[in-house]
Amino acid sequence: MKKTELSFWLVLWAVVLYATVYPWLKPAPVEDIASLADWQVPSKLESLDAADQRKLLKRLAYPVAMPELLPVPDFDQYKDVVEKKKAFFDYLLPFIERENARLLHIRQQVIEVQQKQQQQELTVEEYAFIYSLYDEFKLDYPDVDAQGFRLLLSRVDAIPADLVLIQAAKESGWGSSRFALEAYNFFGQWCFKAGCGLVPQKRSAGKYHEVAVFPHVAAAINSYFYNLNTFYVYEELRQLRAKRRAEGEVAGHHLVTGLIRYSERGKDYVDEIHTMLKANTKHIDS
Repeated sequence: MKKTELSFWLVLWAVVLYATVYPWLKPAPVEDIASLADWQVPSKLESLDAADQRKLLKRLAYPVAMPELLPVPDFDQYKDVVEKKKAFFDYLLPFIERENARLLHIRQQVIEVQQKQQQQELTVEEYAFIYSLYDEFKLDYPDVDAQGFRLLLSRVDAIPADLVLIQAAKESGWGSSRFALEAYNFFGQWCFKAGCGLVPQKRSAGKYHEVAVFPHVAAAINSYFYNLNTFYVYEELRQLRAKRRAEGEVAGHHLVTGLIRYSERGKDYVDEIHTMLKANTKHIDS
């Protein structure tokens, strides 16, 4: 056989072999991270190759499974006040713990990337991770540097469960309000587009806000966390948390004053949350 013929058959054999094994050589498709809301998925995810896409989504995913999504219980069925409070806390707490688990999981990764950058260049995926968090946590900052990490870590952090539970109790009347029962809205969160939610019966003339409607309790709690961790009016709360985090443990009573702008009642609202925290801590911990 001539050399040219041998080369032809070798090339042909190689092409056939490649066509046969190619499906097995292709990167596996990027997994659908169902735990993430649409706004939590990086907007420029497709700019990464498949391997980095999977790695980034794994970084951002919830580390714990979604608890069972159940309708709002009839908390008024409980005649014993202690039993009612315990049922209320038990209903909400798994979803609060899930949000905090994700925040702390991501926070630890941010710290590890920050430490790495002090020693060596970051990978494309690591830069994408940080910039995706800038987007998710509404941080308008151009660089991945010490200041960027400081600002990001002030937002990527847990919110004490006792504070979340007490605010939910206050805002929803211990789960008995119209908005909790009809819209899973336990935190009095508003929306501002006509038809976006439920119109408050006592809305003042000239006002156009509505009370947001959520598909389930997990979405309501997710929105509450996003609100406190990103909205500018809660900058004081985030600063208090960062200070306490640097000193050690963060508890709900450390952050209450940061809610001064959560309600039009201002200091009176803060004082009421303080009082409710003191009165109900024993029921939360039991």
